Amino acid sequence: EARQHRGAQVPAMSYRGGGRRGGSRSFSGGNRGGARGRGGQPWSNVGRGGRGGGPNSNVSLLTTLQGHSKSIRAIACSQERQQLFSASQDGTVRIWGWPEGNFGQQGLLQVGAAVNSIHVAGEYLIAGIGTQGQPNLVRLWNMQTNAQQDLAGHEGLVYAVTTGMDFLITAGHDAGIRCWKMDPATTQFALVGVLQGHTAPVQCLQVGGEMLFSAARDNTIKQWSLATGQGVLSVTTQHTEFMTALLLHETYVFSAGLDGKVIVYDVSKGLQPIFTHTVTDRNRQPSGVTAMIISSDAEGNAILVVGCNDSALKLWEVPSFERRGLLLEHKQPCLTMCLGPGNSFFSAGMDTGIKVWEFQDQSNGRR
Repeated sequence: EARQHRGAQVPAMSYRGGGRRGGSRSFSGGNRGGARGRGGQPWSNVGRGGRGGGPNSNVSLLTTLQGHSKSIRAIACSQERQQLFSASQDGTVRIWGWPEGNFGQQGLLQVGAAVNSIHVAGEYLIAGIGTQGQPNLVRLWNMQTNAQQDLAGHEGLVYAVTTGMDFLITAGHDAGIRCWKMDPATTQFALVGVLQGHTAPVQCLQVGGEMLFSAARDNTIKQWSLATGQGVLSVTTQHTEFMTALLLHETYVFSAGLDGKVIVYDVSKGLQPIFTHTVTDRNRQPSGVTAMIISSDAEGNAILVVGCNDSALKLWEVPSFERRGLLLEHKQPCLTMCLGPGNSFFSAGMDTGIKVWEFQDQSNGRR
């Protein structure tokens, strides 16, 4: 029987809820609740927090995973498999695990070319591989059958890979967003369409339900319907340098760029921008953002974490944008982050190591 591709679909966004809901165990054995604003703050209170926050925001560095010899361009976590996948310019994908909380490398894929993006969906590991100025490949590994397939068509680097509604979606330097789908008769993926509209390299993709959001170096965010394959709307952002990160949280889209701006948009109002926060360095100058996620602390508050070109990770609680801390363990800029189990997250980048972080539970002195 043909094996169907299982898209890692993101639930449709809702005004209530938000964040990742309980059940996932943290490395230290706790349970994660849904990320929320402190006191259920509405977005009408966005940006009204004080400076606040200690130097490390109750975040513990559990370990640093070493093995790559060049910059790590992307990481992806499968909580179902309890594995982390890291993609590097050294031409390898490394597979890490944490049985009983003990971190270690569990596998190594010798790709033979720089790996610039990575995504895991069900039994599939998917990576964009190649060098600039050359045709690049999207490579798929079926981790159950060990079958492998290369998808050709992209010109230039593949910066973003995701899945949704049984589509594999890839984008990069050539500005086209390619949609692939498995043919049940052959169990092979084939191109079913290219979403055109961006005029510059597409840097980021995010899926929410039936909607796809894309961010490109033309400083536009586009919303697409995966059900129809049509564009829904396009917004020219207020970024003055190109965007490096895009994420969804509840009914909001966050964008961040090398101009140091984090901009929040309301999806329910046609991606209307509702707040802009400028990330700064120690000299109070804009600090370019190189990566961004929203995690949750041990109390379930939503915490925005951004990696910056000054090598620091900077944290704020949302929606108040109350400052929650500063993490200085990276020696070079962080280029990628992803959520881990429980109240944990991973960060990696130009310094070749993967940092494993966990928010501490300060109640009764326990983590």
